[in-house]
Amino acid sequence: MVPLGWALRAAGHEVRVATRSALVDAAADTGLTVVAVGEETSGEAPGSADAARTATGVRDLLPDPGEIADLSWESLLSVQRTLADERLRAVNEPILDDLVLLCRQWLPHLVLWEPTTVAGAVAAEACGAAHARFLWSPDLHGALREHFLSRRAEPEADRSEDPLREWLAPHAERHGVGFGEELTRGRFSLTPLATVLDGTQDGPERLRHIHYGGQTTIPTWLRDRPGETPAPDAPRRVLLDWRAAGAAGGDPDDKALRRVLDGLGTLENTEIVLVLPEGEDEDAEMPSGVTRAVGQGALHALAPTCSLAVHAGGIDTFCEVGRHGVPQLVLPDPGLPDAVASAERLAALGAGSVLPHGEAESDSVAEEAVRLMADPEAARAAERLREALDAAPTPDRLVERIERLTAEHSRFEPSEL
Repeated sequence: MVPLGWALRAAGHEVRVATRSALVDAAADTGLTVVAVGEETSGEAPGSADAARTATGVRDLLPDPGEIADLSWESLLSVQRTLADERLRAVNEPILDDLVLLCRQWLPHLVLWEPTTVAGAVAAEACGAAHARFLWSPDLHGALREHFLSRRAEPEADRSEDPLREWLAPHAERHGVGFGEELTRGRFSLTPLATVLDGTQDGPERLRHIHYGGQTTIPTWLRDRPGETPAPDAPRRVLLDWRAAGAAGGDPDDKALRRVLDGLGTLENTEIVLVLPEGEDEDAEMPSGVTRAVGQGALHALAPTCSLAVHAGGIDTFCEVGRHGVPQLVLPDPGLPDAVASAERLAALGAGSVLPHGEAESDSVAEEAVRLMADPEAARAAERLREALDAAPTPDRLVERIERLTAEHSRFEPSEL
């Protein structure tokens, strides 16, 4: 979302990032104007262990996309209740009133919100602005909601319960906003995912993924021009994302990391580059088996130099690696919503494979890594994925389309836009 903010700003629009105080410094590093909203609670601060556990619990309830049509009414109802009670409430209630106040004071013409921050939709409707979801994964929540409403409306059933509406409607009505499904899905949507990855032919507006991982300095060893023919004896390079190494998998003994590194360590003439989370020291002592380490901000420079990426399914890594035609081995992190769905679509395309955390033993990691780097069909599939991702317009080229959609969906007069 950050590069889109830059594009809108470069086109002459005022852009403000509204976020909780715990994320103000990180948001300010983007160079965009930041406004803190809401109050931090003792519960689920962004990035906290409690928040990660809640996300994992919600993800455990989410079915694979192909299973949605077969879910019973009871299962659909349970998912809606859990999303409302355990996820949306924690994310939105601390910021809703302050965000509405900000929007009524500043009067934006457009509010962009990520899929669980429905407070953005309420605030936009309260001030007359257009609003859009920014989808960072296949729209599993939207598909579940649509199927839930379809089953709820079946004439032979007496189904009045709607946990999401029962939670959200009173909050919206306090601000003079009537409940409608636009509060759950936006007036329109944006996504960096190609059609081949989210399975939809229409719906979201596509934009090209542009990596942003915070401030960074490119190390000397990574300054080679991507695409240059390496020396015949040059080692292959494998990108290893820190989440895939067990950092977010709740493994305090680093056993998951050891299994992955032991598997990759069997590859001949291969260096392993560990991508660290923002703020981690790249010069600190690394686990044995790691050749080098870089910060998340250098991902765009590292990806085109790699023969394989091993990661946890995070959308930024997923798309950035995909944009450079690199085969991917995904070990989905249960704390990353919808990572499994994205990874399975990748595998169906032939551009990578999936190993659930429980199956990521050293032997299976080594076997899949060798196969993906040697298989010409995997390379061709990865190249097709690259072409699909790069077919979408860059954020700057999408600005004019966003302006038209904003005019269509806001309550402002054209002369005010």
